[in-house]
Amino acid sequence: MQRILPKLLLAVPFLWVNSASSQGFHLGLNIAPNVSFSDARELTHHPNGALPHFGYGFIFDAMFTENYAIGTGVNVFYAGGSVQYFEEFTGLDGAVINRVELDQRLQYVEIPLTFKMRTKEVGYTTYYGQFGIGLGLNVRAEGSRTMAAFAKADSTGALTPLTSETGPVEAVSLVDQTLLFRPSYIIGLGWERRFTGTTALAVGIRYNMAMRNQYQAFSIYQSNSADQLLLEFDEDSGQELPVASEMRGKTGQVELCVGLMF
Repeated sequence: MQRILPKLLLAVPFLWVNSASSQGFHLGLNIAPNVSFSDARELTHHPNGALPHFGYGFIFDAMFTENYAIGTGVNVFYAGGSVQYFEEFTGLDGAVINRVELDQRLQYVEIPLTFKMRTKEVGYTTYYGQFGIGLGLNVRAEGSRTMAAFAKADSTGALTPLTSETGPVEAVSLVDQTLLFRPSYIIGLGWERRFTGTTALAVGIRYNMAMRNQYQAFSIYQSNSADQLLLEFDEDSGQELPVASEMRGKTGQVELCVGLMF
């Protein structure tokens, strides 16, 4: 059995290609504006709203029956929502904890691998549903942030609250804080309206959500809410101090996909 299983696994792609070739391929191009949001994990940061982004893609449907296909291709899109967190800044006047609002702009190139189920054509219209996974690579990571001083820390770490206005918008690079690989799961619904031959207008809604944490080496402080630090008692100093942590979370988006199939 151990010798047969690898041979079967190697044979599956060839069987799929032969089956798909007998039914044909369905190709297309689309644009995909999206609304992207951030999903926080643990107590590291807090979502601060969704942001509009844009994407586009190449569609490759390998039909192995009239009603079923393997949907793949290439998707290029921006993702990332607005988040709020606390971080420490050390300057000439000592350590200051800032409250930061960050709008993320993360670009990915993704290969989707989905199973696509299609109805029979009804009045030149075919309806479909799809689900599967996406294998994405980060190719650009940047954002814009604003900061406001929240508290000042003395030599023991004790905090003194500060009142400060929000500073100017600052462009930042997030390359060092963003993981390269983004696996995701994809769910979608839509329809195709045929004009002539195989040419059709395709419109769909697609939900794309990362499967795992997307951040690395992103040092922040844990917080109870968007306006309150999490404090724990420190026996050495005898005071309640902020808890250092690493940002953990992921992004997702809802996409409107409009394209042409050929």
